[in-house]
Amino acid sequence: MNPGEIPPNPFDPDRQAEQRVILLGASNLARAFPTVLHSLRMGLVGPLDIAVAMGHGRSYGTWSQLLGRALPGINQCGLWPHVSANCPQHTRPLAAIADLGNDLVYGVDAQTLLGWLDIILRRLAEINSDVVMLSLPMESLSRMSQARFETIRRLIFPGHAIRWPQLQREIQQLDQGMRELAERYRVGWVDTPGDWYGLDAIHIRRRLETEAWQTLFARWSAWRQPAAYSPLGLLQQLKIRRLRPAERRLFGQQQLSNQPALTTPDCRISLF
Repeated sequence: MNPGEIPPNPFDPDRQAEQRVILLGASNLARAFPTVLHSLRMGLVGPLDIAVAMGHGRSYGTWSQLLGRALPGINQCGLWPHVSANCPQHTRPLAAIADLGNDLVYGVDAQTLLGWLDIILRRLAEINSDVVMLSLPMESLSRMSQARFETIRRLIFPGHAIRWPQLQREIQQLDQGMRELAERYRVGWVDTPGDWYGLDAIHIRRRLETEAWQTLFARWSAWRQPAAYSPLGLLQQLKIRRLRPAERRLFGQQQLSNQPALTTPDCRISLF
C-alpha cells in the first residue's frame, strides 16, 4: 500500500451500530468532497455508510450536463432505492442538503424546484432522517450586479440565457419556499454568511470549506465537534476525487459503476 492511501479493508458493520449519512448537493459539495468526508469521519461515531448525490452543475430534478459529463437529477437517481433498501435499523439516518439553485439558471421555475425538494424531504422523512439544509447564498447574491452576473453566467453556465432581473425574482421565491419547507419538515436550517463566498458569489471559498460544512453538520444531534482538525493528505484526496458514480454519461456514452465506490475499515461510500 502506498503512503497516504486509504486502506481497502472490508467494511465491518458488526463492530458497532452503523450510521447512515445522505449527502445531496452540486458544485460546493463536489469541490469540498474530500474535506467533507474527512470531517464526517472525525465528527461522527462510525462505522459510516455514506450515500452521495452530487456533481458540478447537478440538477435536483432532471439530467444535467457539464463539459461532456451528464448526471441524472438528484431526485431521479439510484440513491433513493439504495437508501430505502439498505437503511440501518439501529441509528437515525443523517441527511444534508445544499446547492439548490442551478436549476433556476437552467430555466426551471422556483415552484417546480420546490416541488422536487418537497419530494426529497418527504422521502427523507419516511426513513426518519435528521435533515439539515444550507440556505441559498442570499447575502452574497444581494451584492451581485447585472454586469457581474452576465460575466459569471457566460463562464459557468454558457448556453443558458436567463437574465438577472428574472433570476432575482426566482431566487426570492425559492428562498421563501425553502424556508417554509424546512419549517414544515423540521429541518435544521443554516443561513450562509456572505463572507463564505468568493467572487462568483455562489462557491464557498476553499479556505472556509471546513468551517462551512462543519457548521451545517453541527445541526445534527449526533454530531460531535472535532477537538482539532488535521487536513487530509493529497494522495487521499486524489483517491476520493477519482471515485465514479453509479451512473453517468460521458460524451453521450453511458457509464455504470458498481457501488459502494470505496470501502475502508470505518467508512463505506456510494455515489449516485
